[in-house]
Amino acid sequence: MGNIQHHCPGINNDLLELDRPGAIYLPNDTISGSVLYTKKTNASILLTGIIYFKKRKKKTLEKCQIKFFSTEFNLNSSLKVKQNFKLHLDDHLPPSFNDINTYPNITYSINLIIYKKSKDEILSSIPISVCPHVYLDRPLLLTPLFFGPIENHISGIKLEVKINRAIFTFNDTIQIFYEIQNPNQQHIYNIQISLGIYYVIESNVWQEDVCNGAENSNNITSNNKLIRNKALLNIPNKIYLPPTFKFQYRPENDPSSFNLEIDYKIHFKVYLENMENLWQVDVPIIICNDTIEQTENIEEENNDEAENVEEEINNKTENVEEEIDNKIENVEEEINNKTKNVEEENNNKIEIFEEESNNKTENIEENNNKIENIEEENNNKTEIISQSFNVNTNIYENKEI
Repeated sequence: MGNIQHHCPGINNDLLELDRPGAIYLPNDTISGSVLYTKKTNASILLTGIIYFKKRKKKTLEKCQIKFFSTEFNLNSSLKVKQNFKLHLDDHLPPSFNDINTYPNITYSINLIIYKKSKDEILSSIPISVCPHVYLDRPLLLTPLFFGPIENHISGIKLEVKINRAIFTFNDTIQIFYEIQNPNQQHIYNIQISLGIYYVIESNVWQEDVCNGAENSNNITSNNKLIRNKALLNIPNKIYLPPTFKFQYRPENDPSSFNLEIDYKIHFKVYLENMENLWQVDVPIIICNDTIEQTENIEEENNDEAENVEEEINNKTENVEEEIDNKIENVEEEINNKTKNVEEENNNKIEIFEEESNNKTENIEENNNKIENIEEENNNKTEIISQSFNVNTNIYENKEI
């Protein structure tokens, strides 16, 4: 299962020496070491990455191998002392996995090669382990994974699963809670839970179980309408177990190409009536490798997040202050406008009041004139009446005489 890779038989490995023997290298790392080579023949240190897999061809399986990475360091043939070398890995490489004699596998090796006219010869070879670091989505780590319900249409059985989270690291424990609804009360003979790894290369699939459930319901016999149970899966802390990964190799003007997918799935195997009647449900999860670099990256991410939060707070403060200033200006302008409107309205009212007062005064004067005219008219009438009375009196007196 792991990718502890053995030396090729018949090859001397004492000539090569690595500064970090047994290390697990990350993509974009530099591999350094030394070599003791005293012959005058042209030679070099060659680092290669090769994938080995079997491809379906008609009714048979064809063994394939593709060299997807290589880098070289030329040695000085005139020197008869130990020489140092450095080799640099690309920044995007798939993980090494499985033994070189197991299909499929990816093997990285550092080789001391001498060049001959007839055929190049490998004098020394050391396999190395390469494992890309898959960054973890921290919020997703705390999010439970709900799956289902999935129904078996033949039996009517439904399976619903809850897992403590969706992403795990090696040596983690997967906590599984599951519920089986059995409305037709079918006889459930056995339930098995396991974790499997899948290698998919050019539509060719290889699957292998990694671990079995520690508390799964073995030899369960039940026809209950509802079954609830839990199980624990302990992910082995095998440093050579590859993480969840996807890789595509498409070189220009080269027919050699492949797609690689490494996936992990939790298998729910429900046996109905007997061990031959199997209903299997797979729940995909993600497994990441946990390395020292992760802490540094997390601290860097936290610092970046803190800076971003601080900058966001400052920006929000500036925006709030600017918004408050704008609101104050708007309020002041609104107050000024209202004050102007009130003053203008008051002035208009005063003018209207004065005009009304003037009109009323004029009306009063006109009434006074009317009164004077009436008085004058009355006086005239009185005088006429008086004169008339005097005339009448005179007439009366004359009559008496």
